Amino acid sequence: MRREINRKRIKRTLDILIFLVGIGVIYCTLKEMETWRIAPALIAVVAAGMALALYDLIRSTNKKTAEISFIEPDFVPGQDGHEIERLILLDEEGKPIKSWDLQGKVSQIIGKAGQDQELDIDLSDCEYSSFVDFQHAALNFCLDQWYVEDLGSQNGVKVRKVEDGECYRVIHRPCRVVSGDILYIANTKLLLT
Repeated sequence: MRREINRKRIKRTLDILIFLVGIGVIYCTLKEMETWRIAPALIAVVAAGMALALYDLIRSTNKKTAEISFIEPDFVPGQDGHEIERLILLDEEGKPIKSWDLQGKVSQIIGKAGQDQELDIDLSDCEYSSFVDFQHAALNFCLDQWYVEDLGSQNGVKVRKVEDGECYRVIHRPCRVVSGDILYIANTKLLLT
């Protein structure tokens, strides 16, 4: 996770540097515009590069959630996968509404049930069920750890990690979860305990 944060800081710094160098190049080109025939084309190319760098910079600072595209290798003492026993549906105030037992389970499909389809964790009667796919996410127990995986859902899966309180979007690969983490299936909150 630290590598991801450092990578984003470096990218942000490079975007700022590209923008500042672009201003310098445009200034120098305008000074020599009478002697260079390619000055207008050069200014247009540099301005386009600056616009892209500025757009990327604005987009990266407006993102409210980071993305997890790897399995987290970090181990937090006292918070291994064995401690997760239940999945609890929370309302807007964080009060429990419903729960599912995870003890002895190895895989749980989360979504909303259809006519001929049953799920392990059915969110059909939740407030935000219209945003939940039929097979939205999976919780899998592997190598003594629990992992959550997005099953290609339209509205995504996020995890608020208990270690740092940050909210991460789960993409491409499963994400390790521990007791105290909160899963966001679309806008539905599920607490792992």
